[in-house]
Formats: sequence, C-alpha cells, structure tokens
Amino acid sequence: MKDSADTRRSGFRGTLRTLARRTLRTVALLLAFTLVVALGLNLDGPPADGPPPLSFTEEAQLGAESRAADLAAAATALSVAGSSGGAASDGASSGGASSGGAESELSGTYAETAGILQEQADALWHPVLSDPPVTSAPTAAGLSEPTVAAESTAAPTPTPTPAGFVADLFSSAQQNLNAAVTAEPGIARLLASVGASQRRQALALADLQGLKSPPPGPLPSVAAGPSPTCPAPIPRNGTAGGSTPRAGTSPEDHPEADLLGEAVAAEHRSAYAYEVAAARGAEPSTLVEFAAEHASAAGAGETLLRTITCPQPGPQAPAFALDAAFFDDPEATLAALNTELMTMYVDMVGLTDGPARRWAVQRFSDLAHHQHLATDAVEAFPGIRN
Repeated sequence: MKDSADTRRSGFRGTLRTLARRTLRTVALLLAFTLVVALGLNLDGPPADGPPPLSFTEEAQLGAESRAADLAAAATALSVAGSSGGAASDGASSGGASSGGAESELSGTYAETAGILQEQADALWHPVLSDPPVTSAPTAAGLSEPTVAAESTAAPTPTPTPAGFVADLFSSAQQNLNAAVTAEPGIARLLASVGASQRRQALALADLQGLKSPPPGPLPSVAAGPSPTCPAPIPRNGTAGGSTPRAGTSPEDHPEADLLGEAVAAEHRSAYAYEVAAARGAEPSTLVEFAAEHASAAGAGETLLRTITCPQPGPQAPAFALDAAFFDDPEATLAALNTELMTMYVDMVGLTDGPARRWAVQRFSDLAHHQHLATDAVEAFPGIRN
C-alpha cells in the first residue's frame, strides 16, 4: 500500500512539473511575440531597402514641382538668349520679330514666365520629399557669376527652342489638370490652379510667336459613386398605397449637392448677364457664344446633380437682378463675374471628389481660357485668393 501511494504521489508531482514547464514555455512565447510586435520587427525577413512607395498625390506634387523648376530654367535661358539676339526661331513666326523692339518684348515675356514658373515650383515644394529649392533667376549684366567648380566635366545644357518650350509647357499644364481630378483635395486645388496658369502662359507665348496651340485634352474619367435610393413619390390624394417609402430608402446625405446647386445657379446667372450684355452691345456674337456656354454648363451641372441627390433641381428664375455697375461698364462686370466663378470652381476642386471634382476642374479650365481671351495678364495661381 505504501509503495502504491508513493507511486501516485511521484506521478502527480511529475504531472505538475510537466504542466509548469509547458506554462513557462507558453508565457515565454507570448512575451517574445509581444516584444516583436512592440518593436515592429519583421517576422518575414529583413526589412525592404529604401523608403516606402510614394502615393499618387506625392508623385503628382513632386512631378509638378520638377516640371515647373525645369521650365523656369528653360524660360530663363530663352530670355537671356533673346536679349542677346541669339534666340532660336525653329518655326516661330518672324512677323517683325527681327526688330530690337520685338526681341525685347519676347525676352521680357520669357523672363516673366520664368518668374511665374519659379513661384509655382516654390509653392509645390514638398518639405520632406523635395530636394533643396534651386532658383533660376537670370544673371543681370554687370553682376558676378555664381562660383562653380574650375574643372567641371558636365556638358553645358543646350538652350531650348521656343517651339519645344511651348510644347513642354502645354504638356505640363495638361498633366497638372489631369492629376487634379484624383489627387488629395489640398494639392488638387493647387494643381488645378497651376495647370490653368501654365496653359494660359503657353497660349500667350504661342500667340506672340505664331506657334501652334494644341486644344486641351480630355480629363481622365472617374467612377461615379453609388446612386442614392430615393423614396417613391406619394400621390397627391394623400393615399400612399404602393408608393409608401420602405425602410432604408431615405436619400443619402451628399455634401456635394449644395456645392453643385450653387454652381448651377451661378452658371444660370452668368448666362443671363451675357445675354443682356449681348442685347446691349454693338458686337454681340462672342457674348452670345459665352452665354450659350454658361447655359450648357448649367444643364450639365443639373444632370450631374440628379445622379447624386434625390431632390431635383428647382426651376430657375427667368431673369436676375443686375446692379448699376453692370450697365455702367458691362465688360468690367463680366470680367469680375468670370473671376468669381473661377474662385468658386477652384474651391470646389478642393471640396469634392469623383464626377463632381472632374466637372469642377473642367469648368475651371474653361473659364481660365475665357479669361485669356479677355486679357493678356497671367497669374501664377488663378482662382486662389491671397
């Protein structure tokens, strides 16, 4: 009996020791796993070399900054070459450009373009990802040249041609407008403004030199969001019948609906203002064309509004009040109206996404083109308030 009891006690102690060892091993594994997670160690192997990949927005911002800086340097070179009489003409119309006055004007335009492009590059500079900013201001006559290595082996950068520069400027403008459709809101707003400015600069230089201006390309398509599920209308006799809305069919709360509604109303007001100005003007053809474009834009906005919200746009007023300043100076009032619309749409780019964002970028680009037709002045950031 004693041997049997001792055997049972020995077996029990062995079982306890086994359980204790297993418990300690489990605790050790848990502590090791916790340490791995806390330290962020990679269980699949050594960490990948290099920084994480850039997002679409980061790539778009860095690309726009690099293009603007390169174009600023090229415009500076063309300005300097023009002032010294060595600018290449490669397809540019002479049209009296051989005169000193024309060369001076062209050189000044390229210098102004360089300043605007450098200002845009500075605004696009990324505080973490970008290289240190490099300015490209031309060296004025009589000032010392910057210090360089005495025996540099780098080949000198060839002076760009006017036609090549203008083509690159058009291309950069289109890339910025395309990226504005899908980039993150803050950078999208800046890209849209820079893209519109660069296209206006390219148009001005092309007009001045008799170069071909390509039409704006189509913006990239974007997927439409889910359509709202709207309740069926209730008959006027008050009997719901089969038209009673079911549970879960309430309209979606779409924050872009109010912005689109305001844009549609603004387009209708603009169309009316141009119609009145055309009726009072001696040469109404261009004003009639602009009125039709605003009316068409209002219709497109209403169609887009129907796809994202249940309440249908209400009927527009047949006429709008015009203040006395309009009748005193219709041209100035219409120019101010166009500027207000540009500001509205570039703000809308930063507050929307999807089809609404794409429409806002398109309208902003169209209005910037209208402004180019009305004035030769070019801004670095059209539509963006200081």
